[in-house]
Amino acid sequence: MDTHGRDLRFLVIFAVLMGVYYAATTTKTMKAFFERYLEFNADASVAVLHTCGFDNVSRNGKQLVSSKGSISVERGCDAVEPTALFVAAVLASPVAFGAKLPAVLAGALILAVVNLIRIISLFLSAVYWRKAFDMLHLDVWQAAFILLAILMWALWASWAVRRQAVRIHATP
Repeated sequence: MDTHGRDLRFLVIFAVLMGVYYAATTTKTMKAFFERYLEFNADASVAVLHTCGFDNVSRNGKQLVSSKGSISVERGCDAVEPTALFVAAVLASPVAFGAKLPAVLAGALILAVVNLIRIISLFLSAVYWRKAFDMLHLDVWQAAFILLAILMWALWASWAVRRQAVRIHATP
């Protein structure tokens, strides 16, 4: 297959997968999942903060609360969209499926961990450096997450294509 056909196939599969993701996010089941997932993110963030000595933080619904301030973990603060972007790009890539599954799992885990770091940093900013909160929340972290998802895919795709080429050339 020529590169134009391969690139078009990638774009079509990627667009379909993202369309499925966006359609699924409007369902009642997924909305309920997101509510529970946001509470899970808040719980995990509180647990990490407690481990780091911030014992005065608690969770109230989707909020991280302390006597000094609070934040609410809302849709968009869950890393689900950048994860969907990454997963769709990996699944649409023209490499063997065996290379895709570990990438999907590792990428989703990395984005989830970085998201906890984001939530915690935003909470600490809201409490200790309020002036920086909006910039960190709206400018830094949102862009960083999309760039991270794209960078992770590009690095993985480069590795996977090289690996596949080596296997093809090594086969007698």
